[in-house]
Amino acid sequence: MFVDVAVGFPIDGFFTYSTDDHTIRKGMRVVVDFNNRNTTAYVVRVHDNAPDFDVKPVIKVLDTQPIFDDRLLSLAQFVSNHYVCYFGEAIGTALPSGKSYNVRTKPFTFGDSPKEVTLTAEQEHIYTAILNQPERAHCIYGITGSGKTEVYIALARTMIQEGKSVLYLVPEISLSSQMFERLKAVFGHTLVMYHSGMNPNERLVSWKRFYTGEALIAVGTRSAIFMQAPNPGLIIIDEEHDSSYKENSTPRYHARTVAWYRHRQEGALLVLGSATPSLETLYAIQRNRIVQHQLHKRFGNALLPQLEIVPVKASNARTIFSNSLLFSIKKAIEAKQQVILLLNRRGFAPVMLCQDCGTPVQCPHCSISLTHHKQKLLCHYCHYEAVVPERCSNCGSKNLVMLGSGTQRVEEVLQKMFPGVRLIRLDQDSARRKNFLPNVVNDMIEGNIDILLGTQMVAKGFDFPNVSLVGVILADIGLMLPDFRAVERTFALLVQVAGRSGRGDVAGKVIVQTINPDNPIFKYLKNHDYMGFCSKELSIRKALQYPPYIRLARCVVRGAKEDIVASVAKQCRDILQELSPQFPDITILGPSQAPLYKIASQYRYHIVLKSNNVEALSGILAQCKKRVNLQGTYLEIDIDPLDLL
Repeated sequence: MFVDVAVGFPIDGFFTYSTDDHTIRKGMRVVVDFNNRNTTAYVVRVHDNAPDFDVKPVIKVLDTQPIFDDRLLSLAQFVSNHYVCYFGEAIGTALPSGKSYNVRTKPFTFGDSPKEVTLTAEQEHIYTAILNQPERAHCIYGITGSGKTEVYIALARTMIQEGKSVLYLVPEISLSSQMFERLKAVFGHTLVMYHSGMNPNERLVSWKRFYTGEALIAVGTRSAIFMQAPNPGLIIIDEEHDSSYKENSTPRYHARTVAWYRHRQEGALLVLGSATPSLETLYAIQRNRIVQHQLHKRFGNALLPQLEIVPVKASNARTIFSNSLLFSIKKAIEAKQQVILLLNRRGFAPVMLCQDCGTPVQCPHCSISLTHHKQKLLCHYCHYEAVVPERCSNCGSKNLVMLGSGTQRVEEVLQKMFPGVRLIRLDQDSARRKNFLPNVVNDMIEGNIDILLGTQMVAKGFDFPNVSLVGVILADIGLMLPDFRAVERTFALLVQVAGRSGRGDVAGKVIVQTINPDNPIFKYLKNHDYMGFCSKELSIRKALQYPPYIRLARCVVRGAKEDIVASVAKQCRDILQELSPQFPDITILGPSQAPLYKIASQYRYHIVLKSNNVEALSGILAQCKKRVNLQGTYLEIDIDPLDLL
């Protein structure tokens, strides 16, 4: 007997092995000798057709039952074609890598009676409207705290009662843990979790329980979009605007796009939700590809927070907090309420430079400045570390200064201003510690934290009812990035973090500090006018022919030698121009140095392509990929990139 298998490597095609094990079936995993290396492979065909070449035997069978079927093979092929990657990379990304099903799971601690969810009239109307149009994709646009989750739960309960499965996606692991606990009280043992924070064997067990129908609802992050079920009924993508749904390595898929494919191919109802829907989703609503439903009021008795814009001077680096923000922090703490402070910048100070010649202290491996982290300098891209220098590398001056403030410095200042206050810093540095995130979430809910200070992580969809004050220390961070999505991303972040305030019985307040209070986005922010902002931003995008009115693709050539990188990028451009008559209406821009032209000692040149036809973009790049001589460089291809840095 013979099996054809796929392997999770950057390679297309299937490979044939022999076996005497007649229990092997399509959809199971086996271990094979691939290129003199024991490799997990995925069985796509079982047959008796002996090939006309010598074949190696299957070494080991990993599964007793199939864990995927033709639907996953079709999905992997779609990802391969759309995102211009190898089939092996697509299927290797989709399937869990665990080897053993022997995982000790924690017992559930709830009773047998599921918790009931009562909908408001507004929520009930949306719930009914969605169920009445299962063939359409839907988006629930609701202000922060409006109760989108209650609608999701009601929809999920209906699907499960019909014997169908539910995929519930959230952007962050911390949110998936919080949502898991909330849904556990409703759905009990029918629920599993799936995200990268679990070990491979735990993910494998969750995958199998969902695939066999033992579990009917899966809560997870981006990678959970590939989970298979006997009868898929509903896909929920909460906080659909979040950039975490886009993968940053090959295959560079977007979970929302994969969900859309599964909605069309497998018939699952697709529901997106956000207080700040992406411009792509709003454009799809305008074109009647998605049905919009709106929640206008906050859930319960909660009201939208009062919002104050406070000007601060960029020249006064010593002033981190305005008097208004300091007074409000003090008042909230005295009232035993909680405070969230956002500064979207890690470290102690973002830039260290020479006052005499203006030269910043830069990473030797990247084209960016090092960030000061108290006792050391750190690169946030390649993780290079250095001691704080005594002299300028350019002119030898000892007159080195630190400009700006990061979360570590703000933490230090707060500890001096409010001694004894229970303060926690939440950023990528602190979140690396095991169980740090879940512990922070629990401590916030239980009232064991007075001030939560952090980067954009604190703006995610957390629900902390006792937060009465949100302070944005510098709202301008991110606005000046050389990227067309910078304004949209910053505005969504501000709306989301503002929405953490006043979600319970306590009235909420938001103080936004800015060096440019005349920027039009602050008028929209103060008026809680997200749709007004989007209307203006869409008109700008349309005039400039940027997404969502056009589709983008980007290829980045990177390597250790800049001259070779530049040469290969030029070769890519020449191939693309030669192919362009076969793919009309594609605009080719570049090559040029990427804005971040050096990361981890790798030089980066990029080419940007624009077209109304995304299939044409995938097609021309697939042909270019086959023809280009990379000369030891690496080619990254990104369809619908979220940034051009």
